[in-house]
Amino acid sequence: MIFPQEYSIVSLAADHILSISEAFNQIGWNKPESLFEGYLNEQELGARLVWVAHFKGEFAGYITLKWQSQYPSFKAQNIPEIMDLNVSPCMRKIGVGSLLLDRAEKEALTKSQSVGIGVGLYAGADGEYRPAQRLYVKCGYIPDGKGVTYNYQPAIPVNSYPLDDDLVLWFTKKLR
Repeated sequence: MIFPQEYSIVSLAADHILSISEAFNQIGWNKPESLFEGYLNEQELGARLVWVAHFKGEFAGYITLKWQSQYPSFKAQNIPEIMDLNVSPCMRKIGVGSLLLDRAEKEALTKSQSVGIGVGLYAGADGEYRPAQRLYVKCGYIPDGKGVTYNYQPAIPVNSYPLDDDLVLWFTKKLR
């Protein structure tokens, strides 16, 4: 369990970008600086919020909250979307993901009574989406009942889709 003095969660700032990108590059994940520069730009425009977590002074993970989702169901219902929750594998199972989710949910509650999140369907060598799938259910997220999408569009039965990051099951959580 994390104790308050051991962690910090702060808004993304320009001076975080290089260290975050390097942390993911060291474990073989493609998270280029340009991704976080785009997030910072969206944050400055008010379209997205981004939080960065540190545990005992070391980068632990990040999460973003997008006010207008690209997923048609969330967009139509004005449900903000938690996107791109990533916790460094060496920082998993100590509560970082839960703390980041909690931070994003508290902010989502300022504009909505629900929040949404999508999760990929595969479990790779480093766990990929497996930890996220379990965490979301544990934290009270339930499938939205609309099935799987590919690139934000409903998957059509008997069609084939690549098992990649764009094949997603969507969840919601009531915040009140």
